[in-house]
Amino acid sequence: MAQMDESAESPPVFLRQAREAAGLHIAALAAALKVPVKKLEALEAGRYDELPDMTFARALASSASRHLKIDPAIVLSQIPLGHAPQLGAPHPAINAPFKTPNDAQSGSPLRWLLRPAVLAAVVLLLATLVLAFLPAFDAGLLTSGGSGSEAPPTVSETVSPAESGTPATEGSAVEPVAPVASDASPASPAALGTPPDSQPLPQETPVAESSNAAPAPESVAVPSASAVPLTTSGSLLSIAATGESWLQVINGSGKVVVQRMLKAGDVMDFSAAPPYSVVLGRADAAQVTVRGRPFDVTPYARNSVARFEVK
Repeated sequence: MAQMDESAESPPVFLRQAREAAGLHIAALAAALKVPVKKLEALEAGRYDELPDMTFARALASSASRHLKIDPAIVLSQIPLGHAPQLGAPHPAINAPFKTPNDAQSGSPLRWLLRPAVLAAVVLLLATLVLAFLPAFDAGLLTSGGSGSEAPPTVSETVSPAESGTPATEGSAVEPVAPVASDASPASPAALGTPPDSQPLPQETPVAESSNAAPAPESVAVPSASAVPLTTSGSLLSIAATGESWLQVINGSGKVVVQRMLKAGDVMDFSAAPPYSVVLGRADAAQVTVRGRPFDVTPYARNSVARFEVK
């Protein structure tokens, strides 16, 4: 190791010379000692006031000396010792001001806030604020409650026009009848002179007639359904229409065999080799027979459209 000048003016200079002689940067030495670089710089510069105390300064100098492989005693002998700790409390001077514990506590802001008088004033202030804002809060609740209680009359008002809408509907149903009557007979002034209450009576009769006339096609369709038995046919698949329907049949090769509308009385027979993919619209208006036996398509129907296969 190079010979170092032990007659340096201060230990920090000697420590810095030892570090520079070893070719070690101050940051590398600080990292090796696991201390901040600023503290090591303060030690080398002799700024002991930037260190926690002299004990820390001597310990840091000793660790740096051992890392630089020099005698720590040389460095420690040139670092001033710290003041010896006082074992007892210093005696106060004769003319020193006397302070009681109560005086020390009174200087704290927290102690001042915890006084009963201050607490009472704070509670009184909070109570005043609550009483000041409580009426406005109650008024808001009453306003919201009033708006909620007015909701049922609004609903009843919307219901009352619906109830009065039934005569209006009847009146609107009668209005188209007046032009028809005027076209049929030239005596329209006489028809206008009749009271409006008597006008719905002629309208009810056609409605009754239409309701009675509606089942008429059904009564005719039932005999036609029973009048088309196909049990004697030798076809593989037979579809007999009892009303208006539509049919689509696709064979096994994906070719559309039939795609057409069916009327009451139409019969479609298929004798070619299966399979068949069948789509039958208005399944309730057709009878299906597979190999001479009736086939119920109700389980395969959805929205009156039946889809099934014949294999």
